[in-house]
Amino acid sequence: MRTVYRCLGATSVLGLLLLAGSATAQTGPPATLKEWFLLRDTNGDGKIDRAEFQNAIVEGFYFRDKSKSGYLTIEELPEASPEAFKAASRTRDKRLTLDEYVNALFKDFAAADTNGDGNLTIEEIDVYIRTNRR
Repeated sequence: MRTVYRCLGATSVLGLLLLAGSATAQTGPPATLKEWFLLRDTNGDGKIDRAEFQNAIVEGFYFRDKSKSGYLTIEELPEASPEAFKAASRTRDKRLTLDEYVNALFKDFAAADTNGDGNLTIEEIDVYIRTNRR
């Protein structure tokens, strides 16, 4: 299940979330996976659940939507190949809506969740990023 990884280019989507920064961290993205993980693990249970992951996705979407248009263009996702970006867009309109972006990224969540428990540990994310890095 490397579909979304291929959609977004050289690093995995989880890696992109790490690189994307956040609306709450105006000084830039966390320097390490551990910092990113700790910021997103809002209940402190040592896992990123689906709700926490979705919050990170939505935050990343709005961080990347520099034009504040409500959708992402290929220019706002420079690490995505044109073919992969098109594949992620259900309507093939050269734009990714928040819904399309969320749906695509949850494919990475499922692929990274190797034990199928509906949560991601820092180890699962680390392995997924390292395995899918080009």
